[in-house]
Parts: sequence; C-alpha cells; structure tokens
Amino acid sequence: MKLKIISYSATKGGAAKAARNFLNLIVEEPQYHASLISVSGKLESNVFKKASTNSILWHFFKMLVSRFFTYFNRSKSIVKYSLNIFSSNYVLGQLELDSNQNEIIHINWINNDTISLFKIKTLFENNFKKILLTLHDEWFYCATEHYANIDAKSYVYGYKINDGLINKFVYELKRKIDFDKIIITVPSQWMYDRAKQSHLLKYADIHILPNMIDTDVYNYSESLRLNRFEHLGVSSDSFIIGFGAVSGGANPLKGFDLLCESLSQLFESNSEKGHIVLLTFGSDVIDKRVQSFGCKVINLGFISDAAKMAMVYNLIDVMIVPSRAESFGQVAAESLACHTPVIAFNYSGIQDIIQHQKSGLLAEPFSVVSLTKNIQHMMSMSDEERMNFGVYGRQHVISNFGKEVILKKYLKLLDYAKGATND
Repeated sequence: MKLKIISYSATKGGAAKAARNFLNLIVEEPQYHASLISVSGKLESNVFKKASTNSILWHFFKMLVSRFFTYFNRSKSIVKYSLNIFSSNYVLGQLELDSNQNEIIHINWINNDTISLFKIKTLFENNFKKILLTLHDEWFYCATEHYANIDAKSYVYGYKINDGLINKFVYELKRKIDFDKIIITVPSQWMYDRAKQSHLLKYADIHILPNMIDTDVYNYSESLRLNRFEHLGVSSDSFIIGFGAVSGGANPLKGFDLLCESLSQLFESNSEKGHIVLLTFGSDVIDKRVQSFGCKVINLGFISDAAKMAMVYNLIDVMIVPSRAESFGQVAAESLACHTPVIAFNYSGIQDIIQHQKSGLLAEPFSVVSLTKNIQHMMSMSDEERMNFGVYGRQHVISNFGKEVILKKYLKLLDYAKGATND
C-alpha cells in the first residue's frame, strides 16, 4: 500500500526530522511503498519528492499574503501564527484528492500554507484515503496560534469574537472538519492531555507516538569526550554549556531570553565565569546579549547532519533546553542518548524525556531563578555524577524512543489505519 508522508520541510526543524524518521523507519517494510513529500528542503533519496523551483516561488508568495493577515492578528503572545488558507499546488497534486486509490496519507507539520483548511476538510472526507495526522504543536486544536498560553481557555471552550475576528474565522473553519474520521498521534503525554481538553479534539481518536531517536547515531563517544577541550580550543577546566534552536534567539518560544537572564545571574554570582563556555548551534546569528557576558562563545551555526549533532552533544557538559513549550523535546532526547544530561523547565513534552535528579534537572516553569540554581547545581556535580545522569538518560531513551520501539508502534498504527484491530 502507498504511504505518503507530508511535511512542509524535509530538513529544517524538529517536525521535519520526525517526518524523515518516519520515512526511514518504514522504507524497508515490504508492505508499504513510502515517500516523503515536501515544499522545502532537499534529501538525496529516491523516495523523497520535492516541489519544483517555480512551485516554491509561487508558494512563497502565498505565504507572504498569509503572513500579512496574521501580522495584524498577533497578540502579546510570542508564538507563531498560521491561517492555512492557501495550499501548495505541488502537494495537492501529489495527494490526488479526487483519486479513489486506497492509500495512507500521513500528515505531519503542514503549516506555511502547505495544505489549506479547505483542502484538509476535503481530504478527511475521502473514504478511500486513510489519514494519520501527527501533531507537532497545538495549531490543530487552537485557532491561528501554534501554542496556547499555559493558562489559556479559548482552546478548551471555543473561540469567541473577542478572541479576534481572524482567530474566530480560522477556528470556525476547523470546526467544520470531521476529525472523528481520522487517527491522530501526538509525541508526548502533555500534548495528549492538552488535545483531549480541547473543544475540537476531545472526542478524536488520539494515540501517543513519540518521535524516534536513532540511538546508533546519537551515542556516547569516549574519544570525543576525552579530547573535547582540545577539539574546541578551550582550557581543560572549562564547563561547556550547550544550547540549540532553529531560529536561535529570534524565536522567543525557545526561551533564549530566559537562558540569557539566567546566565546573567549565574555570572554575577560566579567568580569562575571565565571557565564557562557557551556552545550554540541552530542559527548563524549570535544574540548580542551573549557577547556581553564575558564568557567564551562558540557558535556552530545550522547543523542538519545527525552525526555532527551527536558530536556536539559529546563535546558539552550539559545541554540546556529553556523552551517555554516543546511538543516532544528532540534535542533533549538526542543529548541524553549521547550520555549528556539536560536542564529544562518542568513543563510540556520535555517531562516525558527528563527524569528529575536521574537524567537531568527540571526547573520551575519559566523561573529564571530556578533555572540558574539548577545550572549551579549541575556545575557543582562531579564528572562521574553527570555521567551517571547521562547513562540513565540513554537507557530511558532506548527503552521509550529507540528505533525498534517506535517502529513497532508506527506499524501498529498503520495497521489500525487500514482497519486492523488495535489491541
């Protein structure tokens, strides 16, 4: 049976990585003919299908029009907004909405006008296509925002006019979609609970399907660990803090501002700041605030190669994931797979990955003071104690997010989509 995996990007961001991993998991299964269809990014694979240059340019124009409207809809919230009133012509052609061919469509992150809400409604009503929808953020059960605030209620009770005309319009479009006809997956318990609380998806068929971590690639390297100071050109008494985000400091949801405040507090109270090294990746731009701390900063820019990312995790003492919300926590899981402990806030999908005081440290949600104290605590630990955190974390990742575990869950859900029993 054909399996079409749809994602706006094939290369950039956690959702793109998850879509690639789904393809890599299933591509050797003889009962499925899988392909990954995207608007952006490029993979060297004969099962990857990407839009033409002309199609991409036309799609970019549509995105600009959508962003014009969402600009005026922005509230004080810091998250991304999407309307999805347009579609990629290329993706629609690959979906063959009018076809009666039995196939499975696995929808991943399809914002940036990859598939419009109008076409999503049509797709879900096609009785010949089996739909698996993986949520990588909260957009499908919110209005235009991709994450609801921690105390938000509109996604629970429904959006009203006072939430904004555009929010109300998009929400009403979503209300017309029959989510009961499809299978929905979420990568974490937190997202499952939030989706089940929502007005739109409370009766939907939702399953937890975590992102896969390739623990063969993301693994501990003793040689890298032993020679990391020489590799980075820093002194042997350095404490190396890692931080990563696709948009670096430009994406407030990733919490770089909280990390900067925390580091500022840390340096004020720590006379050893000269021994702290901040290693960043994901963006070519370093936030100016970091330059003022007086510590050494090493920026590796955007990294798409998994082996290079594994190398990064092996070069650092701790990975800090200061995000305000994570649907899963890909970076945290990859870091733990490489025996590197993680510090994060005790909120959202990250809670499935980090066990406090066992594989990392969880700070009070969005408290800079708590984050600083946890960094100080991690710095006070011995190398052996931090390594024990990492060893425990890797075992947790293998047991819950390893290839064999996730492949088994994925195959079970695909069988369920075809009509098999889901025991």
